[in-house]
Amino acid sequence: MKKKLILIGGGGHGESVIDSIRSANEYDIIGILDQTLEAGTAISGVPVLGTDELLSDLCHQGISYGVIAVGSLGDPRPRIRIYETLKQNGLVLPNIIDKSAVLSQNVSMGEGSFIGKGVIIGAGAVLGKGCIINTGAIIEHGASIGDFVHIAPGCVLCGNVSVGEHTHIGAGTTVIQNITIGDNTMIGAGSLVLRNISSHTLAFGKPAKEVGVYEQSYDYRRSRGKP
Repeated sequence: MKKKLILIGGGGHGESVIDSIRSANEYDIIGILDQTLEAGTAISGVPVLGTDELLSDLCHQGISYGVIAVGSLGDPRPRIRIYETLKQNGLVLPNIIDKSAVLSQNVSMGEGSFIGKGVIIGAGAVLGKGCIINTGAIIEHGASIGDFVHIAPGCVLCGNVSVGEHTHIGAGTTVIQNITIGDNTMIGAGSLVLRNISSHTLAFGKPAKEVGVYEQSYDYRRSRGKP
């Protein structure tokens, strides 16, 4: 019997998540909860049930799994809020891995991440929780990816790259081996990263240069009362 699963979020990223869930054929998607979509409509054939205020009732109906189905355009806060809501309701957050993705057997992952179509993740890579590794991205051996990071489509992260939590790596960016990119940082699309990039920074270009403070930076640990 398939496991019952609920999605929070029904936009474009949500459609990708639905497609990947179906490709694995492990879960039965009961419905979508979304603050902006009208109940009774459908996304990729999955019904919109209402808002996340329904979560508690759904849990009592036997749904045990929840998925963050909103994307991240450089601001991880919506995904973090959904993560916390799902955890508070006692739901399990599985990693959604598209059937076409290729992961080494010794990749380590936190919970609640999405691995899209054609992704390749090499030996010894470590991913935090709540990440998006989007279509066609390549993460090579020994890479370390922090919590709630978004690696956009077509990115290439070479061996032993480290990316701090809540950082966004824009589409088509290449990061050479042994580079460290800090927390809460935005790397613009199509960049070539040849040197370390600081936390709370906006950087882009070929080669990528730090051009300013990233204003949407967000300290998740501090928001939870931790030092």
